[in-house]
Amino acid sequence: MFSFLFSLLPTLVVLGVLISIHELGHFLACRFSKVKVEKFSIGFGPEILTWVGKETKYSISLIPFGGFVKPKGESLEEVKAQGGSVTKGDYLAASKAHRLLILTAGVFMNFVLAYILFVWVMIVGRPVPSAEIGGLMPGLPAQQSGLKVGDVVTDLNGTPVSSWQDLTVKIMRSAGEPLVFKIQRGGEEVQIAITPQIETGRDLLGHATKVPRIGILRGEKYHTERYSPAQAIIEAARLEWNLIELTFESLWRLVCGQLSPKTLVGPLGIVSMAGSAAQMGWTTLLQFTALLSVSLGVINLLPVPALDGGHIFFLLIEILFRRPLNPRIQERMTQVGFGFLIMLMVFVVFNDLMNMGAIEKIKSLFP
Repeated sequence: MFSFLFSLLPTLVVLGVLISIHELGHFLACRFSKVKVEKFSIGFGPEILTWVGKETKYSISLIPFGGFVKPKGESLEEVKAQGGSVTKGDYLAASKAHRLLILTAGVFMNFVLAYILFVWVMIVGRPVPSAEIGGLMPGLPAQQSGLKVGDVVTDLNGTPVSSWQDLTVKIMRSAGEPLVFKIQRGGEEVQIAITPQIETGRDLLGHATKVPRIGILRGEKYHTERYSPAQAIIEAARLEWNLIELTFESLWRLVCGQLSPKTLVGPLGIVSMAGSAAQMGWTTLLQFTALLSVSLGVINLLPVPALDGGHIFFLLIEILFRRPLNPRIQERMTQVGFGFLIMLMVFVVFNDLMNMGAIEKIKSLFP
């Protein structure tokens, strides 16, 4: 219980930052587009803190998993209630380009925040597993090669190795060709040749693939990896783009049934991961925040009514057909979208409880 509460604090900080940045994007885009904002809320449910600005009510609510910016005059029903005609400062009075800017600004801010955090972490240094061998798997080539636990791989086929991830990527790209390892062992340098064993396996997204394996396990040592500012600017952009592609592909494979929904992580899983990241240090927590910011941005782009992507979808229909979608149809679709999100939240919470072993513990109480 104490460990859960310890993990809850960094979770609230991380989610608070991500949601605030996302909603700030919508808010600033409204200001830029001369659209009045009636309410800026961080969180849902009962309000903990509120204050009123010149024309906007600001609030922080109890449930931190979300937030919203409420522009003035954003629906026809609201416009009818205020007199029947669109007036200056209404969302519907803004040009379609400005409305599109308002809808995409939150996601844009999430991507910008992630990029800034990635650059910062790469410059100040991030802990990465070293290329130390922590174990040898029986029946695979490394066991008979002469490698020993505690060996540190410094070079592979003439290319320097900087971390465990770097080592595994180089082995995966070898396509089964012979590998020459340069090893640091107790102050001396050793060179060992190994030919990987090719096996059929699946990658993170479930693709069937040929996997070259040599049978080494990672050690427990970490070291700090740093980039120059110029390198960090380039590497952070590359990393974020790859993460966006990977997230979209993962979601698509989930929809197609090619990836198990058990891989989804809900709020309890986020609490656990945020706590673990915080224990590893502030740079790891910042890196986790950046990863979560990318995920939040991608998910909000999905064309699901009630998400930013759903509103963008409705606006694109209006642009394409030169008239807005029937308000009743739009309302029904939004209700369905909310229902889907609620069911998804219930599922991922149940999934988190299963992964934490809580369901099995509950079952054991009823023999």
